[in-house]
Order: sequence, then structure tokens, then C-alpha cells
Amino acid sequence: MKKLKVSFYLKGDKKNQNGETAIYAKIYLGNLYSTFSTSKYILQERWSKTNNLRNVVRVDNEINLKNYLKSLVDGIENKYNELIRNNPDNTEITPLYLKNYCFNEKTEHKITLIEIIDKHNEYFKKQVAKGDRAKGSLEKYERMANVIKDFLQSKHRVKDIQFDKVHRQFVYSLDEFLRFERIHGKNKGLGNNTTVKYLRNISSMINHAITVGLVTHNPFSIYDGKLKDIDTTFLTLEELRTIENKVFSNRRLDVTRDIFLFSCYTSYAPVDVMNLRQGNFSLDNDLDSWIHTKRQKTKVKTNVLVIPPLQRIIDKYKDDPECVEENRLVPNRSNSNMNAYLKEIADLCGIDKNLTWYVGRHTFATTVALANNIPMEVISQIMGHKRITQTQHYAKLMDGSIKQHMKGLSESFV
Repeated sequence: MKKLKVSFYLKGDKKNQNGETAIYAKIYLGNLYSTFSTSKYILQERWSKTNNLRNVVRVDNEINLKNYLKSLVDGIENKYNELIRNNPDNTEITPLYLKNYCFNEKTEHKITLIEIIDKHNEYFKKQVAKGDRAKGSLEKYERMANVIKDFLQSKHRVKDIQFDKVHRQFVYSLDEFLRFERIHGKNKGLGNNTTVKYLRNISSMINHAITVGLVTHNPFSIYDGKLKDIDTTFLTLEELRTIENKVFSNRRLDVTRDIFLFSCYTSYAPVDVMNLRQGNFSLDNDLDSWIHTKRQKTKVKTNVLVIPPLQRIIDKYKDDPECVEENRLVPNRSNSNMNAYLKEIADLCGIDKNLTWYVGRHTFATTVALANNIPMEVISQIMGHKRITQTQHYAKLMDGSIKQHMKGLSESFV
């Protein structure tokens, strides 16, 4: 809570017919202030003689004036404390707002940053309920809301801030907070790409506010953070076959391996695999098997031809009680458990890579598709990418792989 201070001064250019000067007041909250007229007057020499009415002794009208100004200060302090009590969210209280509140003047509501975020997320929830947007994207925006609240509390000691006070300094202070102070698990500070994505997300929220007419500008549009290329893990053909041929003694790892392979041969993200039902599986006129689905994240429709390794997995679970009961092509497992089990599988198969669910998607793009000369446009469509530039990232990965193998070949011909 900011410290309140009220002081009085004479406004020299405001005099009444008796030659007395107007007494004005300043309400201070921190370094900000707002002024107003007390509607009272005093001779300038008496103001100076009494040390701004602090040393009044006998003059009745000056004693009354001093008491009036004191009651004015007491009233402002009471109103300020009342605002604090009725403001559980600790939204920033400005001197102007306090002045208007004290004298029942009309105060125009100024939208806050958290209000903008909440309105965006409420609208996004409706889109998710309608099936137009992905639940995972909503969770991303809800995390952003928590990040902003943590930042405001940590750096500004408030739970909200007026949007018109969000400027360049605020944007880059948030960037610095995320990179060096934000707690994530056991770590302090987020990586570059996570930080950049967070700030891009809030910029997207504000753009929505502009679209619906809540605000007229986006202070985050000046943000120039750039994503860095990161190493993407994928399996070689030899590693893929090692996992495929491995015999596991328990169902937990066996099912995990099969779901992972399903991702390797379809490029499906975890949520897409879990959403597959018997209705997504069909035969064409040539009796070739296909899987038809819509990517939950992008809502892009994709068709994937069922190649032999995929067909073996589908046949394996065709009569599986769990799959039959839930009408699934493959058993359903949580993503968090899958990643833990995949690390076990990597160890048992002697693969020195951080095996996660998404490695399967990367493996499809590289080892399964690009390495077998499938055109970039086709891969992009299968993977549900809206832009081919998303797919071209994998081509760069393959360039590195080609170089590695060619250097080995070069050494063979020394």
C-alpha cells in the first residue's frame, strides 16, 4: 500500500475580491499527486506568518480554517482506507482516482491488464467448448495469466495494473523477470524460447482486445525477442527398428512402445493419438487402409496411409479389452507417464537419447518421411502444419544428419 500524504499550498493567480489567495491541496500517493481547490482563501502574509496555519493561536477564522483543512485530510485518509478495504485485488489506486472518490466526482473506469487477459480467456473457453480451438492452447493462455499475476505481485506489489500504464519499460521488465527470476520447478529463470513465447502470447491477448474495441494499441508490439533454433531429437532407422523389435516382459512398457511407434509412423502428437477411435480408420477402393482425423491444435484435417508397421499395431489391439471398451485404435495413456516409461525403454534398448513422446513426431518427419523422399508439401499436410516453413525445419535436421554420414563415408575413402 502506497503512503498517503496531503499538503496545502497557495495558488497565487487565484484571488477573491478581498485580496485573499486560494488554498489548494495536493494528494500524494508515492511519487504521483493530484490537486484540487479547497474553496477556501487566506491572505498570503497570514499564510506565511502562521507557517501555513500550523501556528494559529487566537484568530477565530484562522482556527476554523485550520480545523476545516484538518477535517479534509482526515476525510481523505478515511476514504483511502475504505478503498483499500474494498479493493481485495489491490488494483492500483491513483491520486486522481482517490480525489474523485472522495468528492463523488465521476470516475471513468480504465481497463486493466488482468481484465484484458481474463476477457480473452473467457472468449477462448467458448471457442474450446465449441471445438474451434484446442484445450491445450487454452491451458497455455491460463498459464500466461498466472505468470503476469506473479510478475505484478513480485515487481509492482499489486495484483493488477491499469492498461494505460503498460509501456516499453513494463514489457522488458517482464522479459527480464521471466529470464532470471521466474521459478519453474527447481529452476530459477526460464529459457529464451519459453520467455519469447510467453510475451508473444500476451501480445496475442492484447490484439484480441484491440479487435473487440477494448483498447487501441498494443505495447507489446515493440518486443523484439527472437526464438533460437534448438536441437531436435529424432531416431535413426536402426534405433527405430531396435525399439520395434524389442520384446518387453510387461504390458506397461509394451503398450508404451506401441503408442510411441504409432506416433513415429503417423506424426501424431500425443493428444491426436489419444483421440483416435475406430471411426477414424477406413478402407479406400483399392482396399488400402487410412486414418482420417483433425489435428486438435491446428484443426487441420489430415489423412495418413496405414503402412505395415502401423497395421501390425492396429491388428495387435483390435480385440484388446481396453480398446474395445473405449472404442480406441490403441490404448490410452497419460503423456506424463508415457515420457517416464519411454526413458526406461531407451535404457533397455541401449539408446542414448532423451526419448519423449515428441521424438516420435520428429522421427516421422525425418527418418520415416524425408529420408524416403516424400515431398515436403506432402509431409507438411500429413503433419497438420499450416505453413510449410514449419516443416522445413526438419529438412535442416536432415542436412546435419547427411553431413554426419557423409563425413563417415569420407573417412572410409582416405
